Amino acid sequence: MEKEIVHNGSRVQGKISYDQSEVTKAIGEELRLRASSVVVPGFRKGKAPLKLVENFIGRETIVDRAIDRLVNTGIEDFIKEYEIVPLEIRDIDIVERGEGKPLVFTFEIDTYPRVEVENYRELISDLVWEEPVVTEEDVDNFIENIRKRMGVWRDVEDRKIVENGDYVLIDIKDDPSKLDESIETGSIIKIGEGLISPGDDESLVGKGVGESVEIKTRFPEDYREESLRGREITLYVLIKGIKILELPPVDEEFARKFNYQTVEEMREGFKKSIYRERLAQKEQELSQSIRDRLAQAVTVEIPEIMVRDQLESWKRMLYQNREAPEDFDEKNYDYASDHIKSTLALRYIAEKESIEPTEEEVNRIISSWRVKNITEDVRRSANSIAKEDKTLNFLIELIKGERTK
Repeated sequence: MEKEIVHNGSRVQGKISYDQSEVTKAIGEELRLRASSVVVPGFRKGKAPLKLVENFIGRETIVDRAIDRLVNTGIEDFIKEYEIVPLEIRDIDIVERGEGKPLVFTFEIDTYPRVEVENYRELISDLVWEEPVVTEEDVDNFIENIRKRMGVWRDVEDRKIVENGDYVLIDIKDDPSKLDESIETGSIIKIGEGLISPGDDESLVGKGVGESVEIKTRFPEDYREESLRGREITLYVLIKGIKILELPPVDEEFARKFNYQTVEEMREGFKKSIYRERLAQKEQELSQSIRDRLAQAVTVEIPEIMVRDQLESWKRMLYQNREAPEDFDEKNYDYASDHIKSTLALRYIAEKESIEPTEEEVNRIISSWRVKNITEDVRRSANSIAKEDKTLNFLIELIKGERTK
């Protein structure tokens, strides 16, 4: 057997040649293998003469199976000899074959790309870390949003005419006959913020509770649903009531709802909570910037099978049992390829910096997956992700360290 190999990035092109004697030997071995297990009428299992077995099975079938075995064995030996980590074996092409002839075939193997990014520190040297800042005004706004969520809507008793800035309970339909007069249902809007477009609720000002108003409006050109952009529409609005949102006071009783004893403790706790949220967001943004830089530095070709697998993984995660959009792969192909490039670069950096996750870090990821059967494959996948996360954190700390110099 003779082997030829050509490296082309992450793809290996191989050629294997068996001489005529090797093919003849393989055919004989295949015949004897079949003779040991086939049952020929009139003979006990494995006791029929080889010629009868050959006639019974068919010479062409034996030759085909012998050649298939040579191809499979040849590729296995090829992978072992050249220490290849295969992703996909494809394009097997028989150049020459047949009884009494040599066997020559070619094939391609997509391999796991080897990525080296020696200048990774230089790549991120101009990225800047900005420490999150939380002001007292931020805490005030945070508390105010909570109060609004906890607030109770009350009727304005001393006024029935709508004014600008009022909160109004309305029913809104595209057909006046469908308006629901029940005061128990409806939508609360703030006059001045618009129904569909800015200013289209102005005609409600000066109208009274119980009145209905016809409003002609148009969907904005940047409306989220593309089919409605710029479209004109007539709406019919029934005013059901003028509302006021009664907010709870910020006192110790309010603080105790969030397990704090005093308002001061609550404000300090909320401040820390806002800081943690902003810190996580900034670290996530910086992580993506680092990944972008690493992906740009990786020039090796990413095998298509790796990109396809990444896209399938994202679809399972995002859509679960639902059908993904038809253009999902097309829209996300380049992003998936860059994600793989940055992941391979992170693994290279982890190796260079001797970064290894702890068992606790790996177990934390496995726990988040909520898998029932923790196999070795599951643990290997969790270990890889934990290593990537730890390497990203290492690079983030490098950038933070540059800021403090």
